[in-house]
Order: sequence, then C-alpha cells, then structure tokens
Amino acid sequence: MKTVIIPTLNEEENIGNLIRLIIQNLDSDDVQVIVVDDNSKDRTHTIVRGLQSEYKGVSLLIRTKERGLSSAVRHAAKHVTEGSVVVMDADLSHHPQYLPRIFEKLDEGYDVVVGSRYTAEGGTAGWPGSRIAMSKIATMIGRILLRIKIRDPMSGFVGVKSKDILVHGSVDANYKFLIETLARNRNLRASEVPIVFRDREYGESKLGPKTILLYLALVLKLVTSH
Repeated sequence: MKTVIIPTLNEEENIGNLIRLIIQNLDSDDVQVIVVDDNSKDRTHTIVRGLQSEYKGVSLLIRTKERGLSSAVRHAAKHVTEGSVVVMDADLSHHPQYLPRIFEKLDEGYDVVVGSRYTAEGGTAGWPGSRIAMSKIATMIGRILLRIKIRDPMSGFVGVKSKDILVHGSVDANYKFLIETLARNRNLRASEVPIVFRDREYGESKLGPKTILLYLALVLKLVTSH
C-alpha cells in the first residue's frame, strides 16, 4: 500500500485537482490519500467528501484544536495502515508526476526520499530572485550548522519507508519537519529525487515572516541540543 498525506488549510481551489492527479499517477487500487485538515473555513471538506464517493482510498481527518503542518503530518501518519508514505503540499507546487519515482526509490531501500529543488534537473518556477535567494540562504544555514548532506532539507515533499519516521522523527518543528527528522536521526538512509517546484496559482501562501523565524529557532534549538 502507498499512502499520500496532504495537510490542508483552505485549499478548495486546489485539493480536488490534486487528488485526481495523485490517482492518475499511481495505481488507484494500491493508494491511500489522507487529507488532514486544520478546520478549513472554505469548501475543502465538501470537495474531499465528494471525492470519497468516487475513490475508495480517500480519507479526511479534521483537526479542530491543534494547528501546524508538522503536527498534522504526525497525526495523519498514525492513521496509516501499512507501507511507504509520501507527504506533499496541497497547493500543486509539488506535482504528483514525481510520486512514482519517490515510491520507487523507497522500494530500493531508502528510509527517506526527498523531492529536491536543489539537485541536478531540479529547480523552481515562478519565484522572484529574492525568494530563491532567501530559500538558498536558509537551506545553507541548516545544512552547515546541522551537518546534513541532503541538498534540500527544507523540502516538504518527503517520502518515508515507514510511518514511524513521521510519527517519531520530529517533535519541535512547526513546519520544517524534514530537517529536524534528519538532524535527530543520523542513521536514516536518505536520497533525493529532482523536482521542479512551481509556485501556487490559487489560494494564499502560508509562508511568511513567522515561518522563517520558527525555522531559525528550530535550527538553533537543534544545534544547541546536540
């Protein structure tokens, strides 16, 4: 069984297309899609419930008290029954066309497989130069201070061999669960798959100054705790 976890918050304009593309790119008889939602106020729930009648592998978890991407991932991972798992954004910045390759790499024996913008053939589309520079600086800070070999440890497009890596791999991250997982679990065998990250076309980005500050605070905590 292959599982795809999608954390959502007000993604009515994207979630339907994303789920359909996931099913198209993977064998619908062998895939489970778990949407974990932080109590969206738009039609996200309605759209997902509509797709549940169309695809048997789609499920919806609604959180009314907790907030945050990393805790949503941990929550959803606890509901995975078996097999490997991929976490991806809901805004179509992570295209499902890369899912087969990520699952293939997991089948080769890797514990973690990262959809990477910063490998050969990877990249970003639709970003201004200032955002690219900010992302690369933040990535460099994390890689150097935490001695992480993966080129894109801030990626949110992440596959794992076992759900336990998601459940127990990070405890402090609000958003960037991958970098904490790699820093705290040095024995994980990790690899990368090149992706082209495309900025969202619909809805509002969740990235802001708060996200950056939380990331820097996380890196500092990880440095001082090791």
